[in-house]
Amino acid sequence: MSHGGVLDAKTPGKRSKAPFTILIVEDSPTDIELMLHALEDADLKPLGGDFEMEVRANAEGALQLLAERSVDLVLTDMMLPGLSGLDLVGRIQALDPNLPVLVVTRMNTVSQAVDAMRRGAFDYIVKPVNAADLEMRLHRAIRISEILRRHAIYEHHDRQVYESNSLVGGSRAFEQIISRIREATQSRSTVLITGETGTGKGLIARAIHQQSLQPDHPFQIIDCTTLPEGMMESELFGHVRGAFTGAISDKPGLIELANGGTVFFDEIGELPLPLQSKLLRVLEDNEVRPVGGTRVRTVNIRFIAATNRDLERRVRDGSFRKDLYYRLAVISIAVLPLRERREDIPVIARHLLTKLSREMGKPGCHFDERAMEALVAYDWPGNGRELRNVVERAVLLATNETVRASDIRGLLPGREADSAGIPDIGLTSLPYIEAKERAIDQFTKAYLEAKLVQHGGVITKAAESSGIPRQHFSLLMKRFLGSDAAGET
Repeated sequence: MSHGGVLDAKTPGKRSKAPFTILIVEDSPTDIELMLHALEDADLKPLGGDFEMEVRANAEGALQLLAERSVDLVLTDMMLPGLSGLDLVGRIQALDPNLPVLVVTRMNTVSQAVDAMRRGAFDYIVKPVNAADLEMRLHRAIRISEILRRHAIYEHHDRQVYESNSLVGGSRAFEQIISRIREATQSRSTVLITGETGTGKGLIARAIHQQSLQPDHPFQIIDCTTLPEGMMESELFGHVRGAFTGAISDKPGLIELANGGTVFFDEIGELPLPLQSKLLRVLEDNEVRPVGGTRVRTVNIRFIAATNRDLERRVRDGSFRKDLYYRLAVISIAVLPLRERREDIPVIARHLLTKLSREMGKPGCHFDERAMEALVAYDWPGNGRELRNVVERAVLLATNETVRASDIRGLLPGREADSAGIPDIGLTSLPYIEAKERAIDQFTKAYLEAKLVQHGGVITKAAESSGIPRQHFSLLMKRFLGSDAAGET
């Protein structure tokens, strides 16, 4: 069964890409019509392109369609004849883990929808479908789908680096970085990457090397902050026997050892002025002269540099050579801090959570909505490195599959004091009674966790200290921490 209409989200006659295809899996004709009307009422124009709907009455028909053609998003009912919506989510995950799936459910099956999200569904929508709610969730899901489609080529070229280093995002600033990476891979021109500490400058440098024409050649990292003082020149350019006391044999430098590949100068702004002039000659002449040597050695190297310093200011104050700066910045990539591209935070956080939870044997871990709001609201002075650290600790400390806002706030420095007396993010959008109940739940969970930590996990001592009967304390643990304390002492 196919719905032939197309929602034109751009000016007629200016269609710039293939239709964005949404697959609806629903066996009720009435619900199909309601969903189609909701899609037509939803404002999808800001997303661009045309939208095409395909409808199938069961999971088997949906899987057959997915085997025949690609779609961009799936909306599936939970209650289907034959294969269930929950099983369909699992099958789709196996076929294409990057295909966003939204499950549609009734109130009495929300628990199944949550289970579907744990199995890989992107979100769930409660019947009867509301156009405004559907629009919001579609915007998020379609945005993720477009990001994943744009990254598909990148992932194909360098899946290992993509998986392990979390070079992902969704903001326009991130799209520009990906565009500049692709530009840099088309030549051997030098690249200068600027940005705060922890923004992933090293990941970008490695991605450029991995996607270059010589990905199997050396990738030499030179951290200019750790080069031994007095030995910098020898470390970089090598030396010949007898060049100085202790030089008992010829030794090639780090630059020469990377011949044919890439040299990445991390924190290039810390390189002393005398070595800056020697590095400039290497960049211009493709030659290295070892310390104490009379002969030069020809090298063929791509140079990438990164810094968290303002090199233009350093040029003005004379601590960095202007000619070297311009020679390095043939291709410039500026990486904004996370606080200036908050759209990237959910994408990076979910990617890290998936990877780290699998590594730690907790593959069902997921953020609830308030936890994600807490992540997005924080300024991340340590950028992506700090975000990874918080997600890793959240997974490590998780007592059940859901990472909550209180879990996140407890891992953010200084947040406990800052948040005293201030409602949790999102609470003020709720009715008073519901907000109060949620705040009490958050307090109870945090209190129980603190008491258990205080008493080394001994439930009896924690209960005595709190003044709560042990049996009641155990029941509270089971409800709020997901722990079954029966039989513990």
